[in-house]
Amino acid sequence: MDNSIKNLFLKYINNQCSRHELDEVISLIKGGAHQSEWEAAISEDARHTDRLDQESDMTEAETDRIYKRIENKLFLPEHTGTAGFRMRVVRVWQTVSAAAAVIIITSAVFLFFNNRKGSTNSSSVHIADVRPGGNKAFLTLSNGKKISLTDAANGNIAVQPGIKISKTAEGQIIYTAQKMPSGMNAEQYNTIETPRGGQYQIRLPDGTAVWLNAASKLIYPVNFRGSRERRVQLEGEAYFEVAGDKAHPFVVKTGRQEVTVLGTQFNINGYKEEAVINTTLLEGRIQTRNLNSGQSRILSPGQQSSVVKGGRDIDVMNVNTDNIISWKNGYFIFNNQDIISVMKVISRWYDVNVEYEAVDTEEKFGGTFSRSSELNDILEVLKKLGKVDFKVKGRIVVVSNQ
Repeated sequence: MDNSIKNLFLKYINNQCSRHELDEVISLIKGGAHQSEWEAAISEDARHTDRLDQESDMTEAETDRIYKRIENKLFLPEHTGTAGFRMRVVRVWQTVSAAAAVIIITSAVFLFFNNRKGSTNSSSVHIADVRPGGNKAFLTLSNGKKISLTDAANGNIAVQPGIKISKTAEGQIIYTAQKMPSGMNAEQYNTIETPRGGQYQIRLPDGTAVWLNAASKLIYPVNFRGSRERRVQLEGEAYFEVAGDKAHPFVVKTGRQEVTVLGTQFNINGYKEEAVINTTLLEGRIQTRNLNSGQSRILSPGQQSSVVKGGRDIDVMNVNTDNIISWKNGYFIFNNQDIISVMKVISRWYDVNVEYEAVDTEEKFGGTFSRSSELNDILEVLKKLGKVDFKVKGRIVVVSNQ
């Protein structure tokens, strides 16, 4: 075995190659003569990832079994595809679990062996380029004035009673408290809303930081002063890092659910088109309450509560929180999800509509993708990993079986 080639493959798996090294890797993969070095690089990287993931309880044997199971699946005839297909392997040590890392790595294994087999199949569908989303949002002030945060210049963008609103170069809205004029009504509300293909970060008047995902809306008071609680309303998905204030609980209302916190980090996914509101706790302690029944549950870090819209119960389960907030860190992580669930996430970020012909809703997909990837890159990977096909017509994606 050539250790220099193995180390080069390791650099490729971790996106550490220079342009010259990347050309060399592509040449080696096309040649298909270094299987042992490729397998050694994958095994070493998988073991290293497992050691670095402090929250993972997977043993090395379990990691190997997952690797083998996915590898065997990818080698089935229906998963063969176009020779020479190039996939960019995405790796982030802090946010990817050992299992997810194995999925990404074995996707690269698929590329290697697919080229070795010399498959002559080719897709007849040209997938048009659709750019990923970015920092886009609209701020509607309590007086009805609507500000495009995408177009607004950096610096001060508005002044309201007791509050100055500014925009940073990093695409964040910051509220800074000022002296409150006497006799002013504190019950005024602003709204920040992201379109499909948008995301934004805001720091509320109390210092709470909020990251809004695509197609989401947050309604909040212009100023929390004078209120017994800090109450906001969410539609869509957001990640919260709540500033501590035991005397003034922070309350988030999403549909028929309320979450009450004192100071903590959590994520709420409550899109109108979804049947379930999922709330995931990363740090601290929160209480979720189903407004249909009055039932409440206390969550501990690593737990997720689920409230079915129209239902009366609250279900709680342990989850991998890295997967839940991957969107905030710039990634999609799909874990054993059907194509309809996957495409819902993709449609919001790339601002496309999805239509379905005959599709297999039982087929499951898994993997990690950068949210900065172009749409065609992600669709090509999904085509190679399953029995699904795509046609892009403007901003409409038609999904069908291969």
